[in-house]
Amino acid sequence: MPTTYEPAEVPGWPAYAFVVQADGRVTVSGPLLPGSEHPTRASAVDVVAGAAAGLGRPVRAQATERDGTVWHLVISPDGAVGELSVGARQGKASKKRAAPSRARRPDPGQAQPAPESAGAAPDAGATTPEALSEAVARLDAYAAAGRADEAETLAAQLDEHAANALGLSHPEALLVRETRARITRQAGDAVGGVLLYRDVAERWHYRGDHEQAEAVADRAQALWLEIADLATAVAAGVSVVRMRNQIPGEGGGAFAAAVEHQARLEAARDAAAGAAAPRRAAAR
Repeated sequence: MPTTYEPAEVPGWPAYAFVVQADGRVTVSGPLLPGSEHPTRASAVDVVAGAAAGLGRPVRAQATERDGTVWHLVISPDGAVGELSVGARQGKASKKRAAPSRARRPDPGQAQPAPESAGAAPDAGATTPEALSEAVARLDAYAAAGRADEAETLAAQLDEHAANALGLSHPEALLVRETRARITRQAGDAVGGVLLYRDVAERWHYRGDHEQAEAVADRAQALWLEIADLATAVAAGVSVVRMRNQIPGEGGGAFAAAVEHQARLEAARDAAAGAAAPRRAAAR
């Protein structure tokens, strides 16, 4: 396996983002995987290698160090890590499993860069697979650095541009929209995240990619279950039940679970409204 890859050797989708936190932990995000945090770089690489194994080929990843340095990586199903020739650091050989371990050990006596550094802003006009992958990775870096509102605005711009340039159901456009859903959730808009995930899941379903549709539908449903406010959860549940009617899960289990949870939410909402009515009447 070569340690340096040409862009034509590795498809632009899926692409993953590694973001090294101030404490050395590594967050991982991208298609086919739920967002997660790992104690070591090697364990983060292993997770993406598992996704690569599921596809049967190497996948792209972009690693953002604490100082904002970005590495364009290629991760193979066996866990070997190489570099993409576009954007790769010159004169540095890639390492297996150790990547994305590119940051120098911090000098205790030297001031370190602020953790909110996330490099240059994503290119909202990106259209090529390579440019979109890089823009998506930078969006994740912005969100991981605590710049959630800024990341959400940029994600909306990139989503709109990708949809207009490529079509709403193009795989690259769906990758961008799923990233927008994740960032919308991180910005505190759970309902917005549910609706975006639902849209992506349904579009994968229409394209005939049932594995992708199911994976994204699971994310939409899991986020819905996190909504605590009854009225908000009931409103979002209408969309989740509709989605699950089309993407019911194995044996229809996910659809049944969505219908049952929506019924419980509606019953709790109605009970709360009934209990509040006498108090309102007494107040009048």
